[in-house]
Amino acid sequence: MSNSSTISADLTDIDEARSLGGEVFYPHDVSVTHRGDPFCVHLNVRTFGPLKVGMLSYESTVRIDTGPLGDGYQLNAPSKGAIRTTYGQDRVTATPAMAAVHSPHRPTRLEGWGGGEDVLAVKMDRFAVEDTLERLLGHPLRAPLEMAPGLALDHGPGQELWQLVRILIDQVPDVRAGGLPGTGGSVFDASPVAASLAQSVITGLLYAHEHNYAEELRSPAPAGGPAAIRAAVAYIEEHAAEPIGVTDVADHAGLCVRALQQGFARHLQKSPSGFLRQVRLGRVRDALLASDAETTTVATVAAGWGFFSLGRFAAQYREAYGETPSQTLRRTL
Repeated sequence: MSNSSTISADLTDIDEARSLGGEVFYPHDVSVTHRGDPFCVHLNVRTFGPLKVGMLSYESTVRIDTGPLGDGYQLNAPSKGAIRTTYGQDRVTATPAMAAVHSPHRPTRLEGWGGGEDVLAVKMDRFAVEDTLERLLGHPLRAPLEMAPGLALDHGPGQELWQLVRILIDQVPDVRAGGLPGTGGSVFDASPVAASLAQSVITGLLYAHEHNYAEELRSPAPAGGPAAIRAAVAYIEEHAAEPIGVTDVADHAGLCVRALQQGFARHLQKSPSGFLRQVRLGRVRDALLASDAETTTVATVAAGWGFFSLGRFAAQYREAYGETPSQTLRRTL
């Protein structure tokens, strides 16, 4: 079953599985490792702007081979167990604590399953990733972007990135568990919201992961001047209700992202994303104080201002205002 954003399928025909897998992810060949084992694949995928996020499971041990991925960058991590992956000459065993990362330029192989594992899979549109990197750097790429083959998910920036990915994965319905694709009613059904969060995943990966532009990306850039930073501040305050990101702010101010970040650090002693969060928290507080506590929920107001993880939002709100958002809302009773 599918709609414009969701595909969910249980397939026992290997040719159908190849066809659908090629449509959703990449053209590939799949074969059962042990002759005589039955073939069955479960696939649940949802599109969020430039990302396809989903869960892939085979009931028997299989091997999947692709040519160069071509149009995407890929992250794969099983929910349990291990999947052996090869990217060109690089080998990584993907586990819940280690994602395999594949760039578009070399053939890939995945071997495993058969133990009830769901592989959590993220396909990122190649143009979106490379365009984001160019905007962050402030110049065209001089060579193809090549990611390191493994990303640790149990600590550091990789763990923080995966928490963001999990927000999207949690929106993917699983027909095996009774989920229905495309039922609507979620803030994620609004394409600007989904695209904004997807863009955050792409930007987060570029900062969290090792690649051939990582050193340059993390190096200081000339700071934006006061006029450019004032323009950026005004843009954030005017457009905080929209699904804007740091790259949008930098474009408006006529700066690359690194120069914007350096300028905010110099003139405001905070990051652009931190300032945007501060403005949005203030708008949430204003909305809660002006709302009817009998008909309004904190989650609805928070989501309207771009806060999708309620627990993280509540902690940030309490740190900023010394009370929980629920306490603020109850003031209106």
